[in-house]
Amino acid sequence: MTVPRLHIVGCGRTARALARVLHASGGVRIGQVVNRSRASSAEAVAFIGTGEPADSPGTLHADDWLMLGLPDGELAETAEQLAEQLPVQPALVFHLSGSVSSEVLSPLGENRAAVHPLRAFSDPERAVMHFGGTWCVAEGSAAVLDTLAPVFERAEARFVTFAPANKAAWHAATVAASNFLVVINGLARELAVQAGVAEDDARHMLADLQAGTLASLKDMPAAQALTGPFERADVAASRRLHAAVHEVLSPSRAALFDALTRGTVELAQDKRGQRDADAEFLAGLTSRRD
Repeated sequence: MTVPRLHIVGCGRTARALARVLHASGGVRIGQVVNRSRASSAEAVAFIGTGEPADSPGTLHADDWLMLGLPDGELAETAEQLAEQLPVQPALVFHLSGSVSSEVLSPLGENRAAVHPLRAFSDPERAVMHFGGTWCVAEGSAAVLDTLAPVFERAEARFVTFAPANKAAWHAATVAASNFLVVINGLARELAVQAGVAEDDARHMLADLQAGTLASLKDMPAAQALTGPFERADVAASRRLHAAVHEVLSPSRAALFDALTRGTVELAQDKRGQRDADAEFLAGLTSRRD
């Protein structure tokens, strides 16, 4: 079977990491790599280890593939521009956005899809090292999804397809799970350092604590994984905790803690029902905010 040639338009951190693992596993050959500048394209090619820096995928053939690793807001315009510029339509085209439908690629033909890898790509080298087992959630043409699945699975990805009722809501879910986790970890580190814990120790201890919670969440509903004073409706302990938070943090950071506290209490009520102590404690948060 001929290994398809994959051209890339927009080869940032996610696209270059993905291109590298797909090529390394033998699923694709890398063709032309197009970024805003030739220097940026060359940098991406150097990271992937193969490919040709280019100003446009002008040598695309009818059996080639095309991947767009562009910001969400650039996909529609770029798809229209490519449809006018390319000599032929690609055999298939896909983008990497978690919030934009594959329909945005319609100017490039019916053989289109969107594949959203559920991994942080802030460090592409690290993302490549840990890519095995990454969930890649895809939607689009059934024929394209059937074609892409074995290529991603060959790179040890877990390829899952879905028909989104609201893709923006799906993207919001991934942002909440990933980015909000980072924000919460940052808040926890700040409090730990204020308490006198060494920063390096706090980083390791809190990451391990979160890892244990995440492991529990694989096996139970979110509410069942809750522990601590908010879950127990322990007003005295909760007030001591919040007094300390407002003493050591800036008003905006303390307000973030309060907002997370409200969400925690609401989730706890799903687990053990509403208690009088909940209203008493939440009323205290309101008066503190006012």
